[in-house]
Amino acid sequence: MSTRMGPEGPFPYPTTTEWAEHLYEAIANTCAAEGFAPVPRQAVLEGLAPALGQGEAKRVIERRRDGRVLRATAYHVEQRGTDGALLLLNVALHGAATLPWANNDRTRSEWLHPSPENLARMEELVDQQRAVAEWTVAWERAKGAQRALAPTAPRAEKDAVLAAVKNAEDELARAQRELKAREQALGSRRPLPVVRAVTEDGTPLAALTTEEVRVEVAVEVQRYAVEMLQRRARLRSYDLVESLVQEGQRESTVVVLQRTPVIGRDGTRRYIWRGRQVTGNNRADGRLLVFAVVAHQLLTGVPQYLLRLEGEEENRRLVLLGLGEILRRISTLLNAEYAEPDRDPEGRAERALRIAQVPARVVVGARTPERLEESLRQLNVHDHLRGQLNYGDMDRSLGLWSTLVKVYQAKDVLGELLAKEVAQGRVRAGDLDEDAIADALVGARALDELAVLLPPGDEVSPLTLRDVAVRCATVMLFPPVPPRPENLPPRAHMPTGRYWPVVRTALQEASWAQSSTARTDRRTDVWAAVVAQHFANRGNPLAARGLFTARDVKYGVSPDARSLASLLTACREGDAEAWEVLVRRHLVPGLVNAPEPFVTAGQGSEKGADRKGVRRTPANAVQALVNAYSTPPEGVTRELLIAFAEAVLRAPESPGGAGLVPGTFWAPDAHGNQREGTLADKGWYDTTFPKIASSRKRKSSEPPVDSPDDESDQGEESGAPTEELDEEIPEDAVTRMTRLRSVLTSMVGSSADAVATAAEQIGLLLATVEDAVRAREEAGAEEEPAEVQKSYVKELRELKKQCGQIIEQLDSATVEVTSL
Repeated sequence: MSTRMGPEGPFPYPTTTEWAEHLYEAIANTCAAEGFAPVPRQAVLEGLAPALGQGEAKRVIERRRDGRVLRATAYHVEQRGTDGALLLLNVALHGAATLPWANNDRTRSEWLHPSPENLARMEELVDQQRAVAEWTVAWERAKGAQRALAPTAPRAEKDAVLAAVKNAEDELARAQRELKAREQALGSRRPLPVVRAVTEDGTPLAALTTEEVRVEVAVEVQRYAVEMLQRRARLRSYDLVESLVQEGQRESTVVVLQRTPVIGRDGTRRYIWRGRQVTGNNRADGRLLVFAVVAHQLLTGVPQYLLRLEGEEENRRLVLLGLGEILRRISTLLNAEYAEPDRDPEGRAERALRIAQVPARVVVGARTPERLEESLRQLNVHDHLRGQLNYGDMDRSLGLWSTLVKVYQAKDVLGELLAKEVAQGRVRAGDLDEDAIADALVGARALDELAVLLPPGDEVSPLTLRDVAVRCATVMLFPPVPPRPENLPPRAHMPTGRYWPVVRTALQEASWAQSSTARTDRRTDVWAAVVAQHFANRGNPLAARGLFTARDVKYGVSPDARSLASLLTACREGDAEAWEVLVRRHLVPGLVNAPEPFVTAGQGSEKGADRKGVRRTPANAVQALVNAYSTPPEGVTRELLIAFAEAVLRAPESPGGAGLVPGTFWAPDAHGNQREGTLADKGWYDTTFPKIASSRKRKSSEPPVDSPDDESDQGEESGAPTEELDEEIPEDAVTRMTRLRSVLTSMVGSSADAVATAAEQIGLLLATVEDAVRAREEAGAEEEPAEVQKSYVKELRELKKQCGQIIEQLDSATVEVTSL
């Protein structure tokens, strides 16, 4: 690092080592007085002090007899009185000093769970990226040699050059194909980096650290985080970068100091301290764009030639690692440019002037450092859920899920619910590590933390861990409600137990007595978004619509106590109930989130001519698979169903093969064997399990009648054979009421499916009419005769009249059901 002073100007230079030590002393003393754990010393010296604006360290420190402390006006406490309380230092930071935070909840849906399998795939992806880069360089060199070849060169030399170009092209194409396969294995996403509180001498401190990774992996994670952030930024109605250039940054954003341990190519280990933007991620990225700094280079090292100072010799092998040296060079170059009288009004110095220093609230103390990441995540979620920032549908659902898990913890019922409903009482609630389980459920840790909840007979594997995570999500979003007490008056408040109010609080729903489709859809959307995070390939969340009903919301969905292995065994033995449980609660996530999804939303873009299969509701597609066990379509056997179920469960870890994308598989035949060459996709699924008239089975309302050939035992008091009367015995009112109430639920469900089918058919009718009109206009043909048009209009009006009758009958039923 050069010690030469740079030119004066608006862009600040790093704090001196002496004042950096004073700052750490003040932070440590203030945290001790307030009862907070401070940040590590190295975090202040390497991550905070170099980023402070001009004179900021001196401004925030006050000297007393017993040592230096922070001025009372320089800090404040967030969430005071709670375990998640944070001590924030109010300072101005260098505009190019902080990086976007990968754990930002606004892009949460773009990240995979950090399972060991996904981390291994990430390593393979990075290795393949390097191979592509190397072959790209080799190809460019070969092409350069070809262009430099003189026309008079010997034939042998020309052939050698052509062979080198051809070999480089072939190897580059092969490497690119392999890279595409690596991308597909991750679903074009990346595993979310796991962050925890830094621990020194066994004491957790108020800063975060990631797991140790290779430097190339750290670069890819940061590059991907910025790419996803920029993709979300396109939703803004204005140009954020130009707003920062013209107006600067007015909002004070939250920054946390985070350590990234990396291993270099030569095997050396080093710790990188940087400030991460917990809030204001897009602003951090926009500022780096203005300063022309690449985020991942600011993290792992900026090439010297990009920040070469005046009079300094260019060194293409030199990389600037320290944050202080990087920011010093940036300020030196921009101050020199700003000092020129005829500077470019569109140059970097002029454009970065208003963001040379920006306000920030830096986390320097935490009441409970172990929950620091959770506290910051909730702060981020709150800003997005309650603020004005654009929030994607899936990211909003994941934000609500994170809030729900937090509320379960705050109410101290998370362990109780999971131990009772998921583990079926096999473990005590007090034996569960609720913090670790909560982190695993929201994606902040690997799913290994859920192994304690696995049913007996299930080994710990990606399949079983994913399955138990889905069970947890289901029971937490659709918690069980105790049955209505027998002596409860008709108009009295229904006691909903300990769990239902938790969901209502987190999702801000109406009371239990009010039922609505919107509530069911909202919970289903959250469930679909949470489940999608366990799969590399995400399906459309709308594909889960209709898979849960208002009854599931009101009374809950209790997981089956049997393990996956037990359910499959029961299905092989002819248990139709086990098959329905297996399909609805265990196969549906894989059917929706497959590389070739079997269950789709059945609307929107699927009208296109290139879509696979038929257009059908998700509920219809699932019910067809359920019905295939008891009433199998032609060519469907129990062996085929079991083989298909096992393939769907294994699919996310399926490596693929010749002609197969990872996660896909060949369709099974009637004997359960693979039919190589026939891909199991939606087209095959809809052909094998065709669309059914109703997506629900109507339950019989009549009790079973004994066959007249059956003989029944007569008791000793029976003095005569049975007698058949001339008239039927009238059904008493209580029996009739009980029978009709038991039938009502299935009747409502069947009616809803019938109406949905009718609406789907009418939508298809409209699309056909529109296509016919468009085709006639393109062909230049004449219109149909007036008599034909009138006949169509007459039939359509009759349909409309029948729809009106349906509406009137539904209105009457709505009025009557209030007296039920």
